[in-house]
Parts: sequence; structure tokens; C-alpha cells
Amino acid sequence: MNTALNSPVVTILWFVVLIAIFWFLLLRPQRQEQKKRDAMIKGLHRGDRVVTMGGMHGSIVDLNDETALVRIADKVEVTVSRTAIGQVLQSRDTTVIGPRARQDKDAQVSDLARGIDMEDRPK
Repeated sequence: MNTALNSPVVTILWFVVLIAIFWFLLLRPQRQEQKKRDAMIKGLHRGDRVVTMGGMHGSIVDLNDETALVRIADKVEVTVSRTAIGQVLQSRDTTVIGPRARQDKDAQVSDLARGIDMEDRPK
């Protein structure tokens, strides 16, 4: 009986069991969280309310492949890495705030300040 416990097959079996336990308790959950995070980063849209890893709250104004322009206050925008966004608080429809809508709104405001009517404005 003592020789059966010292068998190389039993030793290998114990290593396999320990590796399986290690996989299911540590590595698998970590990979699942990483997949969720990657999906969150890929699913960012203009208008989303976000919190950065540094704790700044704001809404996304513009996006590109690696960075996001986040408005943290009126007339205050910061560029952060997409990976620096830690959490999406509220997702908004991408058609609400887009680059073209923002340009049109800014043009309307500046035209009104100069006294130009919207009908007189060149397209």
C-alpha cells in the first residue's frame, strides 16, 4: 500500500488536480474580467458618462482608436487613454452628441452671437 502512494502516476495526478484548482480559482475569473473590460472599452460611445481610473467624472466628447476626449466641466476637456477609463456610468445614444452635431451646435451659437440668422447661414 505504501508503494502505491509513492507511484509517479499518483504524483502526476496530484499536480494535474492542483493545476486545475489553480486554473478555476484564479486564472479563469481573471480572464473573464479582462474580457468584460475589453468589451467595455470597445463599446465606448460619444455621450457616455464615465469615470477614469484617476477618479475624474465626465462625458465622452470624442473618440479615436487609442484616446478619448472627456469633458469634465464646462469648457474643460481632457484627453485620456481609452484604457484609463475605469467605468461607464451611463451610456447614451451616439446620435445625441456626435462630432457633426457638436460642430452644428457650435456654429449656431457663434452665428447667434454675431447676429446671423440660421436661414442666412451658408450651408
